Amino acid sequence: MISSLTGTISYHGIGFVIVQVHGVGYKVTFPEDISHGLSGELILYTHEAQREDGRELFGFTTIAGLELAWKLMTVSGVGPKLAQKIVYGGSPKEVSERITAGDVTWLSTIPGLGTKTAQKIVLELQGKLVAVGSGVDADALAGLMGLGYQKFQAEEVLHGLSIELTTEQRIRSALKILGRH
Repeated sequence: MISSLTGTISYHGIGFVIVQVHGVGYKVTFPEDISHGLSGELILYTHEAQREDGRELFGFTTIAGLELAWKLMTVSGVGPKLAQKIVYGGSPKEVSERITAGDVTWLSTIPGLGTKTAQKIVLELQGKLVAVGSGVDADALAGLMGLGYQKFQAEEVLHGLSIELTTEQRIRSALKILGRH
C-alpha cells in the first residue's frame, strides 16, 4: 500500500495532480479546490483504494488528515472519496471536534454527505477521535515512545515543533529538547 509520496507536482488536472517521484508519475486524487493550491516539492500522504478497474490514490497534505480519513472509512457508507471530502471540510482538528460535538448540521453541509450518514458518523465516531487531528506526527510519537519516553512527554515536545520538519527531523529535535530536561 502506498501511504506517502515525496516528489514534485508536474501536472494539475481536474480533481487530481500528478506527482513525479524519481521519474515515475503518480496520479493522486484531491478535491479540485485543494489540487490547484499544491505546487513544487512536497510530501503527500495517501490512501490507496483498490477496485476492479484499478487503483486510486487519495491524497492528504497531513498525516492527521489521512488518519482522520481512515477513521471515517470505518463507518458504513463512507468510502475514500467521501472521507476525503469530509477531511477537507476544515482542518482535521476542526472536523474531529465537530464530530465529537455531534454537529450533524455542519457535517451535512459537506457536498455528498447526507443527514443520515452524518448522524451515523457522529454515532459511531463520537469519543473515538481524541488523538486524530492533534497535530502530532504519529510516527515521531511512536519513535519517541519506543525510545522510552512517556506519551504525554513526547506529545508535549512534538506540539512545539514545526510541521515543515520530516519525521526524522522531529525525532532528532525532540530528543535534543528532552535531553535538556
